[in-house]
Amino acid sequence: MVTIQPPIRTGRRTWLLRYSSDQEDPTFYIYIDGTLVAETHHTEYEISINIGESYIAEILEDASQLPMQVFPGKQRLNWFGFTEGDVDYYRIDEYIDSAWVERKRKKETGGYITFESRFLEDGQTHTFRIVPIGIDGNEGTAKQFAVLMVRHPDVPDVGYTYDGGTNKVTITEN
Repeated sequence: MVTIQPPIRTGRRTWLLRYSSDQEDPTFYIYIDGTLVAETHHTEYEISINIGESYIAEILEDASQLPMQVFPGKQRLNWFGFTEGDVDYYRIDEYIDSAWVERKRKKETGGYITFESRFLEDGQTHTFRIVPIGIDGNEGTAKQFAVLMVRHPDVPDVGYTYDGGTNKVTITEN
């Protein structure tokens, strides 16, 4: 069994995870947000966390165990840039408190472009827009996206009825 100590802050954005096992010479499998990031015999692992981010860390000692199901805390916007034209860069805005707030500028590369949002609040609808900005400084037509962030979904409120005569289960919403 893995015993995990509270994380220790080692720098401005770095944290040290310390853990131990009751097994002799265990291999630890370290998952961050449900993704395997390390397989080690060490009993310490350092992670970096940017401002506004949070992660769920899980340390297992059995390779057959599956980590907790983790839902992402960020939104990733992806699009193909223009292959020709007058676009210099894209401005990514987020709608906060009744106003558009610029989050990032991405240079036009003529290929696949990606933007990852800040860590978003759970249970909220977040709205983003991508605005192409021409080499003359003029704004093009914006594309707008709304995302409902649900990392901890409610368990469905349903009832199950089993009919022994037909061996069928009926599901009803409550």
